Amino acid sequence: MKSLKRFSEVLGKLEDVAAGGILAAVLGIVVFELVGRGAFGRSNLWTDELSRVLLIAMTYVSAVGLTRDGAHVRVELFVDKLSASARIIAERVTDAACLAFALTATWLGFRYVQESALFGISFAHSDLPFPIWMAQAIIPVCFALMSLRLLLRIIGIRPEQPVASVEA
Repeated sequence: MKSLKRFSEVLGKLEDVAAGGILAAVLGIVVFELVGRGAFGRSNLWTDELSRVLLIAMTYVSAVGLTRDGAHVRVELFVDKLSASARIIAERVTDAACLAFALTATWLGFRYVQESALFGISFAHSDLPFPIWMAQAIIPVCFALMSLRLLLRIIGIRPEQPVASVEA
């Protein structure tokens, strides 16, 4: 159990670094485009498409972190009225339902990426130097990570510090 906890902590740091790195890349690309347009009067087609792809990737990677921290949207008014043991049961049932959804999304996302690769779909306007399935792969990868996070939560591996609610 201790090795799983350590694995979860290391994975959490990697998730946070990935989200931060993607955010920095988006910021860099947007600044590059703004400087290119403003100072040199030149625009690049690829910057818009790549920044959009990276923003989507950042959203999915951040969703993994929210799953890890149990910071997803929930009806706290209802949860706050439960006893401690009922709250734990409700949380486990919710995590199990979310796990079923995440596993389904992983499989369907994998199939979606597989079809894009099979048909050789590419980015239409920007000429990005990689096929579209590489960008789409973020969907099954992140849902697989969410599945892992939910499984770890179900067996009791959670962050030490609970996430504060919005009302706090």
